[in-house]
Formats: sequence, C-alpha cells, structure tokens
Amino acid sequence: MYSIESHVGRLIEVRFWSPVGEGEAMSWRRDHDAMLQSVVGNYIVLVDMTDANVFPPDMVEAYVATMRNEPRLLRAALVLSASPTLSLQIQRILRDAFHPHRRTFRDVREAELFLGEVVTLPERARLREIIERRAEQGAPISAQPASVGAPPSAGTPPSFRGPLTTRTPTPATVRIPATPRSSSSGHGEG
Repeated sequence: MYSIESHVGRLIEVRFWSPVGEGEAMSWRRDHDAMLQSVVGNYIVLVDMTDANVFPPDMVEAYVATMRNEPRLLRAALVLSASPTLSLQIQRILRDAFHPHRRTFRDVREAELFLGEVVTLPERARLREIIERRAEQGAPISAQPASVGAPPSAGTPPSFRGPLTTRTPTPATVRIPATPRSSSSGHGEG
C-alpha cells in the first residue's frame, strides 16, 4: 500500500508499507502523475519505506517507469526499512532510473540533511515536523491517512505505530488517497 501527499511547497511525501500488493502499479503511476501535475516547478521527494518489506515485480517496473520520467526532480531521499530484499530492489531501481540526486538512507536524519540543502524554510519546517513525529512516537516518517488504519507491523505494539488520525489538511494540501480504493473515487482534494 502507499500514500502520496504534498502539504508544503515543493515537498512531496510518499509512503509505502507492506503489503505492497500486485495490481497497485497502475494506481501508483496514475496517482504519482497526478501529484506531479499539482506541483508547480521543480519538486523534492521524501519516500518512507520503513514499513515495506518487498515490492512485487509489477510495482518495481512501475516505480522505475515513474522515476525515469521525473525531469523536474531536484532531490529524492528514500528511507529504507531493514529488509535486505527491499534494499536490493531499491538499489536496482535507482541504478535503472539513474538520477544523481536520488539517494537511499537508513537514518531519517541523514535524509533530512540531504534534502535540507535545497528546501525552503517552510519545507524545512515540514521535514522537521515529520522527523520529530517519527522520533517521538515511533511512527512512520509520513503520517498514514486515517481511513486506512495502522499498517501491520509485526512485533510492534500499537502504541508505537503512530497516530491513527491525521489533522485536517490545509487548503494548500493536495492529497492523493491511499490505496486500496474503489474505482469510482477521484484523485483527491484540490
């Protein structure tokens, strides 16, 4: 499963968590493209994969395809889980979709430093908010939409999985709903 959101400026927040299912590739590409169209100019991406274990083959292909088609990308920081399988998959994806300013991290603070070189003050404040929430609550980097519920985190007590609710988005927020969703739903709020 995944979510893709933009709350402040050019900063796009992506989150993947297990299970990343077969068949999510089409909706990922559509939601990714819709998000990029909603951002004016160049953009920066923080990808939280700390609750993901492995991508199915169709998702790997879709992720490579979306990464190859990102000419306005300034920087992308991908924060990985401890899964060696996911780590190998993401390293291959990055190699196949070459971009010199796309990097993987295990430590979210290193990802913050990497993105911090190019963000505006409001974007930096949002990064700080995301990272502090993770440090304080043991929550994933990006808040999970309330409609989805907490991701399955084997062995992690519910009290450490982060909040099950999110604050109401500000009018500037563009939210692409987390999968799965019905085929009749739109691309989010504008």
